[in-house]
Amino acid sequence: MHKHRDSDIGIGDALVARLVDLEPIKPAGWSQARVEAHRALSQHAHAVMSDPTGPAWLATLATHPNDMVRAIAVRALGSGHDPAYQPILVRALSDPAAMVVQAALEGLTPQTADEVFDLLVTLLNEANRDRRWVGRHAALRIAETSDPRRLDVLADALGQTRHLAAPEITRALSRADDRRVAPVLIGHLRHRRPGRFAAAEVLGNLRVAEATGPLIDILRESDTTMALPVMDALGKLEALEAAPAIAPLLDHSSSYVRESALLALNRIGGPLATPTALKATDDVHPAVRARAFRVLAKHGDHRALGRLAAACDGQHVYTALTGLARLADDSVAPTVAQVLRTTGERRVRKLAGQILARTGPLHHLHGHDPDPLVRRVIVWVIGQRADPDYLWALTKALKDEDELVRSRAAAALGRITHKETLPLLTEALRDRRPRVRANAATALGRTAPDGLRSLLSEALADPHPAVRSAAAAALRATG
Repeated sequence: MHKHRDSDIGIGDALVARLVDLEPIKPAGWSQARVEAHRALSQHAHAVMSDPTGPAWLATLATHPNDMVRAIAVRALGSGHDPAYQPILVRALSDPAAMVVQAALEGLTPQTADEVFDLLVTLLNEANRDRRWVGRHAALRIAETSDPRRLDVLADALGQTRHLAAPEITRALSRADDRRVAPVLIGHLRHRRPGRFAAAEVLGNLRVAEATGPLIDILRESDTTMALPVMDALGKLEALEAAPAIAPLLDHSSSYVRESALLALNRIGGPLATPTALKATDDVHPAVRARAFRVLAKHGDHRALGRLAAACDGQHVYTALTGLARLADDSVAPTVAQVLRTTGERRVRKLAGQILARTGPLHHLHGHDPDPLVRRVIVWVIGQRADPDYLWALTKALKDEDELVRSRAAAALGRITHKETLPLLTEALRDRRPRVRANAATALGRTAPDGLRSLLSEALADPHPAVRSAAAAALRATG
């Protein structure tokens, strides 16, 4: 065993020598051989962490004169977040090589990060251009600490010169969901600091309404592509006063900007939503057109009816139906009925049925459609409307070859008060399928005719438990 350990250390020393020999005097990039040597030493370093002598060997490598060797050793020692090796990582935070500092930051535990909080703040705001990227890892460790200053430190850091840790800081501040940082972030907007766009994203995520005015000013003054987080924040704030500043961006040359503007307007709504979205339905870019139809579906007024109806004959049919369902205008009933007959999508068929159950005359649904899926919806719609003028359609549906059509017809009859429903439901109690018989029993309970117990006598003794249960429930419902 001892020889095996010595062998591992010997292999490791050879890998170190190989990596050092491959490093040029004047770095000119990573050659393939150098990449392979780095990978081999890194894998070996992590492997020997389980060896009793491995960590001690890595501790010596943590002081090696070669930057890459030190970084590999420190990263391996920190990989298990073992408290025993945290002092080595703390010392490595002051290493002159940025790669070593990064490796140390990756392995710090939250407890250790608390102890070196001030040093982490220094690393977060590193001024040296060649070392500023270590701030990203410092931001992650600061966010994990329990220090009460952490959010203030991160919020203030966003105002520094084009902070490379902005994405990490933005996520940390958004997850913390603490609005006490809002004044600092609004200050970044008002003073036009480089991190104002990241600050805008956080303010939007935190739903800080007080930021609306400064955000609108930034949007009007900034390059639109850079200001996309500002537009997104205004959308999340549902800032109605921002719509006039967002609407002109639908003429922007970038389709991404136009789509983002529509997304913001979709969240905001207001009087500008319909005219801007109507215009955008003619956009050359399909993603922009799709977003425009979503705006019309959510906010469009009567002016959007024609465009939404026309969209029912295309790929935006479901979105268009969503808008037509909200507007509930009788004039679109023929279009929706046509969608019901021709669509192959279940969700579209279901939504079309829901619209027809609330709008328009039922004569658009006349006829025996060859598709049983369509017939099922039509019978359901008639039941929802509970119109006795369509008893003839339900009478026909009770003889349909499709079990679900007959079943829904029986259920629909339970919603209609008419002298002819009783013989129809009595006949349905003798259907060959238990689903139909059960629905007929339930429907009889709803209409509560005289002599209900006598009518349900056979159903109470039906061989199928669902029918017996429905009959018993119908009797209980009527007392």
